[in-house]
Amino acid sequence: MRRRQLALAALAALVIVASLVAASGCGTSVLLSTPLPPLSSVTLTPETDTLLVGEQRQFVAVAADTDSVAVPGATFSWSSSDANVFQVSRTGRVTAMGEGVALLVAAAGGRSDTATVVVFYQNGWYTQPSATSNDLNGVFFQPDGRAGVAVGDAGTVVRTVDAGRSWFNEASSTSFNLNDVWFTTAATGFAVGNGGTIMRTRNGGATWSRLTTVPASENLNGVCFADTSRGWAVGANGVIVRTTDGGASWTRSNPTSQQLQSVSFSDPLEGWAVGDGGVIVGTHDGGASWYVVQPSVTSLPLRSVWRTSATRAWAGGLQGANPFTVPTPDSLQWVLGTFGALNQVNSLQLRDGVTGYAVGTNGPGLVLKTVDGGASWQPQVANTAQALHDVWFVDTRRGWAVGATGRIVHTANGGN
Repeated sequence: MRRRQLALAALAALVIVASLVAASGCGTSVLLSTPLPPLSSVTLTPETDTLLVGEQRQFVAVAADTDSVAVPGATFSWSSSDANVFQVSRTGRVTAMGEGVALLVAAAGGRSDTATVVVFYQNGWYTQPSATSNDLNGVFFQPDGRAGVAVGDAGTVVRTVDAGRSWFNEASSTSFNLNDVWFTTAATGFAVGNGGTIMRTRNGGATWSRLTTVPASENLNGVCFADTSRGWAVGANGVIVRTTDGGASWTRSNPTSQQLQSVSFSDPLEGWAVGDGGVIVGTHDGGASWYVVQPSVTSLPLRSVWRTSATRAWAGGLQGANPFTVPTPDSLQWVLGTFGALNQVNSLQLRDGVTGYAVGTNGPGLVLKTVDGGASWQPQVANTAQALHDVWFVDTRRGWAVGATGRIVHTANGGN
């Protein structure tokens, strides 16, 4: 009886295999997967790679057993963290689809490894179509480097969802010049402009409405938020308005009579604002009170300030003015550096305190880069004749600058 059961089981197995072969077509073999032994690791190479859109790259994964011996014939599942950036085949072949940074994952036997894939369109700085000829004054991008908004004269708002490959106009509900923009989440953002204008969006920039609780009629030039609740805007006559409730209400102060152009906070309490006459004002209490830095380090107009920590901040302005902070035994001090007397810097940003960019004009458009925390700045090829008014980087490689007559230039490889 036992022999008969074994014979029937063997016959059934042969029937199943024959059926699989028949279903697969004449001359086609069926690969039966072999169970994996317990694994200690999966290793993916290369660990990082950079591709141009449309390029392909083969990645290799190796599984190791508990004795750290490679397992031959292991089958992996492959996935992309963002199919808009790249797609991956069942064999680990990556195809670059659109600009961005995404993770490649190879998994087997409960183990996995990841590789970083960077995709961009071309090297250096290059022009993107902006959908407007109005001056653009401010730009902001979400951390993913795909969704961004730029604002400008006559209430201009342009938006992208594909890293700037295409930009389209949005109705801003104002005709006032808009001078700066900041987002606190992917959906909520603020644009400030002339006539005390503060516009808010709650859908990523698709529609905007004007806030009516702003106690200012002066032109507002710069805006910054430290989190979703606390934000500041600065402008003419030294006005500073602040909110602690996400823009529902605002209070004002005037620590100086000089026009303020830019404001920067790296935490909710400590911040700087700069402006005409080389004025620098600071706060230690989130803007409840402000003090003027004395003595002044320059009388040249300052256009931008960026703060990364309690001791590090940089400013830029006309005739190459470049004040920056240095720590002292009991505090910190502003000292005066230079971008070069022929360079007017309108905006600067240091993402990590080491690598940074400054934009403006020295006739044509100007881009400068530092890789040593602002100790030195080197010119890059901006590829634009237009003055640049603002810059935004989502990391040390991917950034956008906007300027006169709707100019937008972009780099995805640090301007190299």
